[in-house]
Amino acid sequence: MDETIISLFDVSGLCQAMAAKLIHPQGLSFSAVSTDSRKVGAGDLFFALSGERFDAHDFIPDVIARGCRGVVISREVKLPENVTAFVVPDVLRAFGALAGAILDKRRALGNFTTFAITGSNGKTTTKELLACCLESQGCRVLKTEGNFNNFVGMPMTVARLTTAHDVAVLEMGANAPGEIRYLSTTARPDIALITCVGAAHLEGFGSLEGVAAAKGEMIDAPGLKRIVLPSETRKYYASRIPAGVESVWVGDADSGEAFRFEDIHATLDGIQFRMHTPHRDLSLSLPLLGSHNAGNLAKAVAAVLDIPQSGSDRLDETRLNAALAGIRLPSGRLERWIGLDRVSFLHDAYNANPSSMAVSLALLTQFDAPICLILGDMRELGPESPELHRQIGRKAAQIAPRMMLCVGEHADDLARGAIDAGLPADHILKASSDGLDTALEQLRPSLQPDTVCLIKGSRGVRLERVLDHFQARRG
Repeated sequence: MDETIISLFDVSGLCQAMAAKLIHPQGLSFSAVSTDSRKVGAGDLFFALSGERFDAHDFIPDVIARGCRGVVISREVKLPENVTAFVVPDVLRAFGALAGAILDKRRALGNFTTFAITGSNGKTTTKELLACCLESQGCRVLKTEGNFNNFVGMPMTVARLTTAHDVAVLEMGANAPGEIRYLSTTARPDIALITCVGAAHLEGFGSLEGVAAAKGEMIDAPGLKRIVLPSETRKYYASRIPAGVESVWVGDADSGEAFRFEDIHATLDGIQFRMHTPHRDLSLSLPLLGSHNAGNLAKAVAAVLDIPQSGSDRLDETRLNAALAGIRLPSGRLERWIGLDRVSFLHDAYNANPSSMAVSLALLTQFDAPICLILGDMRELGPESPELHRQIGRKAAQIAPRMMLCVGEHADDLARGAIDAGLPADHILKASSDGLDTALEQLRPSLQPDTVCLIKGSRGVRLERVLDHFQARRG
């Protein structure tokens, strides 16, 4: 097994990285970190995080019983002499500080590049595409897994870094101003990507301009060398790029950008398109639904230009397409599932906001098939939530679905918007989250052979239940 970077720190090095005070210093090293007292191992350094409903300091005896010999704490805890404690003012901040120190130690070994990705939509997809591009060219990539993109998740990811990794691809999410600044200052990426700016988490950001400002905190990351941005965000960021940071703008065929994606052909099996770069054109195929994924892949390709390990001017197109053919995204991101009578369920219910909802609805216009919609609440939109749901209802009506099922607290708002835009009321069903199964039985007659049915909503609505109800299988 490859040596983890954290194992290269002795106790004094860890103490310095976290600005900690030592209790019971031992000649120890640690191979991993843990924040879960139920899963901690003998070689782990345990961080006693505190939350709204728990304080991990209360579980220190359990951690020690499992063989752990190092803990990071912020208040007094009774400890045996053979357990080293790192005492810090704030355990969470110490966790982030250690992540930064791990990345710095790996940089000091040479031949290492850190990427950071943020944006309102498409972060995880773009992260997976970027990692795939790099791996196809022989890079050894550490990447964010699942939704580990916050103050806890990012340090957990970085703690897995080994001497064998030459690239780290870190996804960064935020619900409020200042969070991207903290994460990017901690990680100090060499190359950053902003996928898009859209109406997401408005409760925390207040407005679209607030979203743009928060995502744009990435631009100020210390040591940043390149940032990749969608052309439509020039109005927010063109004047903000610091001297010495290369800005790479990526757009569609009409954008005139040096990096652009063109000639997109989209089917229920995926997309094919051409990417123009200053170096050469690439013909790319991707087994993901939606022409918007051409933009996600184009940003990923643009990001790897001239890094030491790879470069879009040297990308082997055949190897890249072969790698892309096998890509699998985490569940709930525009997956195609197949039900009885060849019904295609487009499962995009991992999360939802107005911009991602609009993208998914636009995708349906590319298919010559009967359309049904199952749309759930979009969460964390603040006081504008009713109107934003009505706007999505109006967009949904433009597709003229055979039937539209609205689920959740804002079902009436979705339905009202659709009716106002001309969708007949008898083409609309409404249900609470608890009443989903009954509503699905009402929807069933509309799911005739070869229908395409979009499932889209925030995670809290749990629309993935639709797939079980109709016994669908992943396509």
